[in-house]
Amino acid sequence: MNLNCVNHIMPVKKVNLCKVVERINNFLLPTSSRSECVPFYVENDQVGIVTPEVALLLQEHSDLFTVSSTSIHLSNKYSTFEERTEVMRVFLESLRNTGKLHRSLKGWRNETYNIRHSMSEPVLFKMERSAAGPFGVTTYGCHINGYTYKNGEMMMWIAKRSPTKQTYPNLLDQMVAGGLSSGLGFRECAEKECQEEASVPEKYLKILKSVGTMSCIHEDERGVHPEVEFLFDLKLPEDFVPVNADGEVQEFKLYPVSELQDTIVLDSFKPNSAAIVLDFLIRHNIINPDNEPSYCYLVEMLHYPIQTLFRKLPKVI
Repeated sequence: MNLNCVNHIMPVKKVNLCKVVERINNFLLPTSSRSECVPFYVENDQVGIVTPEVALLLQEHSDLFTVSSTSIHLSNKYSTFEERTEVMRVFLESLRNTGKLHRSLKGWRNETYNIRHSMSEPVLFKMERSAAGPFGVTTYGCHINGYTYKNGEMMMWIAKRSPTKQTYPNLLDQMVAGGLSSGLGFRECAEKECQEEASVPEKYLKILKSVGTMSCIHEDERGVHPEVEFLFDLKLPEDFVPVNADGEVQEFKLYPVSELQDTIVLDSFKPNSAAIVLDFLIRHNIINPDNEPSYCYLVEMLHYPIQTLFRKLPKVI
């Protein structure tokens, strides 16, 4: 896949929005570790993508994992949801206690994600959230775009993350966002995060509008991250001011949407949140095919096909 923006025949743009979608899909770039990674399977279902560094670590635990140059399998002796969940819990806690996978597990959350082949299939086990990157499992979350109008101009509430956040401290973010923990529904997650992160009154939650997804695949020092974010728009009254209740936000600031194209390309914006703001600007016709030469490319790269990323092995009869 060619990730270069085709703008050599286009007029020079003030802002290169391609940076936003390429940052969240850097696993697709030729400079990534993609060609060296190996799939991670539970039974016949691929559930993750593992880097060579993590594969070497798992090779040391042959009682739990079968590792080859082409695949990694969790041992078939763990055949139930409960057995897999427990063996992964014990394994990850041992790694944490011995300082292994420190770049990922230092952000230990005591919060689990459901792990499965795709969203439409059964959950195979649940696992500590901070271990998602090393195992390259698909993660799901909810992002809420809080917006309003002042003097007829559309404005969006942007949060600045706390300096104590385990990931992306001090960066700009959606008004509200959160990972989908085990046991939560999507709207339930969105409403919960709205109340905890921005003190949104319950009467406004009734107009929270589901508007689709953003999906991408990127890598960083923690591992590989296929992710799907479920998006919600929340139109708020002009006099509403968000107040953080869980300590995860330093401050909120109201931005005119006309300024956001310049803001989301900056390194001060959390990468996936910048992409979700871009999606908002496209859906609300602020960015459209007539004013953005890379419009088609941007839309495509905001929706990488994560649900068909993993493959199944033929069942042995």
